[in-house]
Amino acid sequence: MEVLAATTGDLLVFVDADLRGFTSSYVTGLLGPLLDDPDVAYVKGCYDRPLVTGERRVENGGGRVTELVARPVINLHWPRLAGVMQPLGGEYAGRRSVLERLPFVTGYGVEIGLLLDVYQEEGLDAIAQVDLGRRTHSHQSTEALGIMSGQILLTAWSRLERHGRMLPMEAPATALAQFHRGPDGHDVRVSDVGVGERPR
Repeated sequence: MEVLAATTGDLLVFVDADLRGFTSSYVTGLLGPLLDDPDVAYVKGCYDRPLVTGERRVENGGGRVTELVARPVINLHWPRLAGVMQPLGGEYAGRRSVLERLPFVTGYGVEIGLLLDVYQEEGLDAIAQVDLGRRTHSHQSTEALGIMSGQILLTAWSRLERHGRMLPMEAPATALAQFHRGPDGHDVRVSDVGVGERPR
């Protein structure tokens, strides 16, 4: 990944660019477990995620893809990771020595791919999480969340296969059909939700 190539530090912190109210405590919070415990290789941030649309605010209404896609998939296939509260959160940190050995998935599969790969390579005890309080960011349309969900499911599929947890009969399709009502009925829009991987 470009961040690894562009930096030289032993510890790296990743933070989503669309956060509102970002403070340096996000960075220090994520670094804390890595500085405190040499056995920790990867740290995920967890937080409350309000859903804000116009004047309306729903406490803990954010993270729809986490609750509807990622959490069920993780609980089904990686139940020991069920305690990771924000598996898709874009705020995480890790040791260069570990991250350089892992492939980075492109698109929306990057976070779940890294979590599952760290778990496979380093074990559950190498993963920590820190409470960062509240995370507010822009929200996407349901259609956009469908594309995101497709990429996350494909990434989880690839890890099931790569880590020897299933024997697929065929490769999954990467086309996602979504429908919209038009003046003459329903129109279909097909998106490619395939994900690539940047090599280790």
